[in-house]
Formats: sequence, structure tokens, C-alpha cells
Amino acid sequence: MVRSVAILAVCSVGAVWLPQVRFVIALSLGLLLLFMVFDMLLTPSPRRLEVQRRMPERVGLSNDFERVVSIEADSQLGFKEGLELELWEECSPALEVRARTQSGQSEPPAPGDPTGGPDHGTLPRSGVLELTRVYRASRRGIEGVGDLRVRLTGPLGLVQRQVRLTGELTVAVEPALLGLSNTLRLAASERWRDLGVRHVRRRGGLTEFESLRDYVHGDDVRQVDWKAFARRGRPTVREYQEEHGQELLLLVDSGRRMGATTAEGAERGWTKLDHALDTALQIAAVALDRGDRVGVCVFDASLRAFVPPGRGARQLARLSRAVFDIQHSTLDSDLEGALREVGVRQRRRAMLLILSDVADPLSVDSQRRALQVGARHHKVLFAGLDDPSLRHAAEGRGGERTAVRAAALGLVAEREAGLRQLARSGVRVLDTLPAEAAAPLLAAWLDARR
Repeated sequence: MVRSVAILAVCSVGAVWLPQVRFVIALSLGLLLLFMVFDMLLTPSPRRLEVQRRMPERVGLSNDFERVVSIEADSQLGFKEGLELELWEECSPALEVRARTQSGQSEPPAPGDPTGGPDHGTLPRSGVLELTRVYRASRRGIEGVGDLRVRLTGPLGLVQRQVRLTGELTVAVEPALLGLSNTLRLAASERWRDLGVRHVRRRGGLTEFESLRDYVHGDDVRQVDWKAFARRGRPTVREYQEEHGQELLLLVDSGRRMGATTAEGAERGWTKLDHALDTALQIAAVALDRGDRVGVCVFDASLRAFVPPGRGARQLARLSRAVFDIQHSTLDSDLEGALREVGVRQRRRAMLLILSDVADPLSVDSQRRALQVGARHHKVLFAGLDDPSLRHAAEGRGGERTAVRAAALGLVAEREAGLRQLARSGVRVLDTLPAEAAAPLLAAWLDARR
């Protein structure tokens, strides 16, 4: 269509400035209009196409996924072979275009275009044309793609016909659980002894003997079987069957301090909350695999989500559905209020694993008192998620100016003082980077689970 308009404009200007060729130009314009009408007749309305769109219902955060649009033309409706087709699609700002279809080939997105540019293809007279686009979600929650614009170019290339197809398709973006398979494998292996975990098995709260094995550095000396030691001539310890049915409640902070962006590379744009939820669900998967009852609680200034402890194969899906779309808030977190609410809802003694951050110097004493109160009724582990950018600035890795590094060192010193103060609450306090939290937390939980 743009080409036809350009030709008409040139001919009109020529007719004004060159009167002697007006007849020729008028004849040319007439022929052009005739060809345009003919091209229009050969180009059926895109509204008569059968268009279907599909993509996954659920995907992991920062994982690539495909959207496929299938376009079929019925040969009985007059569609010609080889019509060029363009497809434009509206999408959520949280969906990054990774690749698109360009003349049947996968191409990178168009630079500078937030929609990634159109998908191109050649419409067959019979059969189905599939246009694939690869997206990546940069935010948890419900995201989606919207209306489609389908544009057909006539066989002569003189006209284009376009239609807007309204509709929306959504996808649930959940925590990716990138390291889940590795975490499950490590939890079932002996490598956790390298992290300082003493492997003692119990069941039903009672120590039931299972077998003997050689002593390994780190084992509890109280489990040494001295008679077997004397008989074998080498240190030997007793192993016990595993205890099932323990209760684990994962408390995840979603307040202001959890909104810091910490990740680079494949996890670029992840917040501390993204990492905390990912870690919490990985630990939940391990605990459920061991037969424990697992629940989750998300809080800021108030309780935002609570799933009571449960067991079984479906419990992990229930936990994920309850928290996958929760974003960090602008409010300061109230750990004391959250533990008080948990005390009302969780009557049975449980293991509380808290994923949060160290409060500012004016609030850290209140955070310490909250941990003390929680530890009266439950076993508590507290994980303070650090900020990698702050660590890098304090270590001078990015070549920061002296003033920036001095400020970062001051914040690091405040954090270390806060960690020491929280440790005086009597609970175990861990200091870890968000992206590396799963391993030390799981090791600490397995150790405390004894």
C-alpha cells in the first residue's frame, strides 16, 4: 500500500510540472488503479483466516517459553498461494521477546521495538502456517499476550489488508526452582557431610536402630558403638531410621528491603524476594520428599499469605500457587507481628525457617526480640539475605570511587553488628547471598532436624 501511494504521488507531481505528458501520466494512473483493484480482489480479508494461538499455562521465572500462532487458509475461500503475512502481537511489559519468526526462520527481536517487531511468513493455499515467538518472563505473577494484528500483502504487492483480532492469553509465571533437581540429589547423598551436617536417622520421634557403619569425621561421638569398635578394631557408629512427620513452616519476608535487585546473567532482574521464594520452595520439596509436613507464610507489615503445614505430592503445588504472584511491597516488615500470628495459627511445635534481611540499626533490636519470642514455642532458623552489589562495592570490585566504597563499608559494618545482635537471641542466624541461599539453609535445616 505504501508503494502504491508513493507511485500515485510521483505521478501527480509529474502531471503538474510536465503538462505535455499529462495524458501518459493519466493513463499510467488509470492502469495503476486498475491493477490495485485487481490486487485487492486477489487478496481476501484476513478475517476469513482460522487463527489459533497457544502457549504454556505455567512457566518458571526467567525461563524461555514459546508462543505459537497457527494460521490456516481454506482454499475454497479464494486464498492464493504465497501471500505474504505479517503478525503483530501486544504483550505484557514483563515479557521479553527473545526470538521471532522471520520468513520461516528464527530471528532475534527487532532492536528498539518493545514488541520485538512483526512475525513474517508466507501463507500457503492449503495447510497451516505456524509463527513461533520465544518469550522470557522477568516478573512473577499472571502475565499475558493481547490483541493480534494480521496483515496480508496482495500478490502484486500493491495493496495490504489488515484486521485486528481481539483476545488475551495468560501465563502464570512461578518461581523457577532452577536448582531443585540438584538440591534433591544433594539432600539424598552423603555430600551434606561436607557442609557439616551430622547424618542421624530417626523415626516417629524414637531412635530405632538401623545399621552400623564406619565413623566419619563430624559424627556425634555419642553414637559410637564401643562394643563394635572393640570387635572391629576401628571406630563404628550406629545409624537410625529417619524420623517422619516433622513440621516445617517457611516464613518469607516480602517487605521493602526484599525488593533489591540482586541477580545478573540468567537470573538478571531477580529480587531478594524472588530468590527467597525459590529457596523456600526448594526446601519444601526436600522436606515433603522426606515425609514432613510443610507450610508457608509470607508477610510484610501484615500477613499476606498463609498455607498451613501439609504433606503429600500436591502440597508443593499448593504452596507455589499461594505465593507465586506475590511482589515485594513498600512497607517495612513486622517480624514480631508475623510470629505472633503464626503462634495463633500454628499450635503444634514446628521448625520455623525465616528468609528475610537484617533490619536497619534502629529496628534490629525489635527484630531480635521477635526471634526470642518465636523461639519460646518453636525451633527457629533465621536467614539474612545480603545484597551482592553492596558486597562488591565494599570490596572495590567495580572500581567505585572512594566515597562510594566508604559508604558501602559503613553499611557492611552495620549489617555485621546487626547479625551479632540477632545471634544473641539464641536462634541460629545465617548470613548468605540470595542466589546461594539454598545450600546453607538446607544444611542448617537438616542439622536442626535431628
